[in-house]
Amino acid sequence: WAYEEEFGMVQAWSWSPDSRYIAYWQSDEREVPIYILTDFSGTHPEYMEVPYPKVGDPNPKVKIGVIDIREKSGMWLNIPLDDGYIPRLYWTSTPDKLAVVHMNRAQDDLKLYMCQVSTGDKEIILEEKSDNWINAYDFFGNRMHHFYFPENMDSFFWISETDGWAHIYHYDYYGKLINQVTKGEWEVIGIDAIDPVNKKLYYVSTEESPLERHLYSIAFNGKNKKKHTSEPGRHNLSVSPNGLYYLDVYSNVNTPPQVEMRGTDGKIITKIADNKSVAEFTENHVYAPRELFSFTASDGRKLDGYMIKPLDFDENKAYPMVLSIYGGPGSQGVYNVFESNSFHQFLAQEGYLVVNVNNRGNGGYGAAFEKIVHKQLGTWESFDFVETAKYFAAKPWVDGEKIAIQGHSYGGYMSAYTMLAHPGVFEVAIVAAPVTDQRLYDCILTESYMGLLEENEEGYEKSSVLTYAKNLEGHMLLVHSLMDENVHPQNTFQLVRALTDAGKDFDFKIYPPGNHGIAYDLTSYLLLQQQYFNYLEEHLK
Repeated sequence: WAYEEEFGMVQAWSWSPDSRYIAYWQSDEREVPIYILTDFSGTHPEYMEVPYPKVGDPNPKVKIGVIDIREKSGMWLNIPLDDGYIPRLYWTSTPDKLAVVHMNRAQDDLKLYMCQVSTGDKEIILEEKSDNWINAYDFFGNRMHHFYFPENMDSFFWISETDGWAHIYHYDYYGKLINQVTKGEWEVIGIDAIDPVNKKLYYVSTEESPLERHLYSIAFNGKNKKKHTSEPGRHNLSVSPNGLYYLDVYSNVNTPPQVEMRGTDGKIITKIADNKSVAEFTENHVYAPRELFSFTASDGRKLDGYMIKPLDFDENKAYPMVLSIYGGPGSQGVYNVFESNSFHQFLAQEGYLVVNVNNRGNGGYGAAFEKIVHKQLGTWESFDFVETAKYFAAKPWVDGEKIAIQGHSYGGYMSAYTMLAHPGVFEVAIVAAPVTDQRLYDCILTESYMGLLEENEEGYEKSSVLTYAKNLEGHMLLVHSLMDENVHPQNTFQLVRALTDAGKDFDFKIYPPGNHGIAYDLTSYLLLQQQYFNYLEEHLK
């Protein structure tokens, strides 16, 4: 479970380009503790068992095997695991060379092995150590790889935060740095195409704005950089292997999603979709657009956000506000994109102001902004949410006594944590599928952000929602599913116990069959949204 969820490994094998070898993971989970779930249906409930390593638990023991199809033989690569992880492996342009990525348990030490699969010989050609965690890939950016091994080249590219920003570095197969390809106070999200003949690569970055994504090309030596996307907004791209063409799906706050096929020579080949019907619909029906804003927090840090104002907005009225957040490390809730969240539109129609903010810990703003949360999850995120609430409470058109915070998963954690660690700021918290104590979540994700438990027990205690249960003021709705194999219902039940022990009243909804998404069909989904809305109507409006 942990490797699939946290390293994105849905399959665990890789064919060599010449189809001679298969490299694969073997995972031994016999020592991993089992978590048991049931929805209590039937006369005698059935139980689902999931090997799930929580903080401090034994890890899956993995090793890398290689099958030689031609010789009909196999071998194990002798790579010391040392209670760490092997999150990635890559076939190189040399037929029998396999690059293997190893990370220690705290994920602040990355080693790149170059392995000769015909002999089993190996050597460490690259190592990076960090004062905080190292990202093996970008989950929220939908980028599965930070290493790129092009065909017909005896060198590779790596996206690293060595200088404090995610940039492209060029190395040879011996681990010698050839050059840093990109530089600047902005982030490279990923490499989309590499042209070895013309020594050019194509990448997506935040150079224009952390709220946008654009396509650029640059020579291997870092010269001749060119921007290819021109329209403002977030561009989701699929680039041809040679970099000559790209499919571009983009939008911004004023433009619904556009789909175009273009050439990197600047010519548009065809407009696949312009969504004129969406533009016509929003003109002829009630619709509340997304408005971008920024403000400076009390410690001097600028924060970006968006707001969705109530329909028929009147600045002489004072509206209730819902801060709808996720906030987890590396994520990003605010982009310059077209607004299409149906629940947010419904809230705007019912007279609510909806707000989101890119809090510290989010990606896109550099390592210092993202990794300030290291070993102290909750502290800076909640600080920024409180700052956002106070910023809007000072507006004459916001009722500062009627502000809610709402979130799911990490957003549920932050909704509960912020409500309890900063009492009196929010009148309502809607808390869905929350991690209430980081010690209850899986070790791969949590230990990278919080460090090892024995080295940071005070940090774990401070980051726990349970620590602040006695502080509850206002109204809290807890929602969870019994079959959530991701964030276990154990989290919510421990918070229920802590609130009860503190003599605090709260509201609680259980969905027995649902998974991490809570709702399990259309009927239960509509009910869930109705319960959220009714709670706001009763306790906020």
